[in-house]
Amino acid sequence: MATPASSWTGLGLSVGVLGVAAMICRGIGPDEPQRTAAIAFAAAVCLAGTVGAWLAASRPTDTAIARTVVPLSAMAMRLVPALAALAWLQTAGAAMRAAGGGRLLVIFYLATLAVDVIRTIIGRGNPDRRPRGDGGV
Repeated sequence: MATPASSWTGLGLSVGVLGVAAMICRGIGPDEPQRTAAIAFAAAVCLAGTVGAWLAASRPTDTAIARTVVPLSAMAMRLVPALAALAWLQTAGAAMRAAGGGRLLVIFYLATLAVDVIRTIIGRGNPDRRPRGDGGV
């Protein structure tokens, strides 16, 4: 399992980038109540996905099946809320869609995903998930 400090740092970075992206979108867009609602909607959906992915990725990976299931469940926890929100925007969220909710949702999703990918590539990784010295997992 990841150390608590690195786990919290990853969550903090993702949430921080999401907040900065929301503030930038709020600052450069028109000052309309529907736009503010669209920003809040997209940020809330992405926040839920980010926290869900963090919770799923925080599970221990003691077995080979856990090393497979944990990353897949983290990916699903990040992706499913965003896809559900996009589906809702296409079927019932006409006002939110007109205010740019779909675009904002994609922007926020990609921003938080980029932070996670960059942190994974640059980071030292989880020592529990590295191969053992004898070549075993």
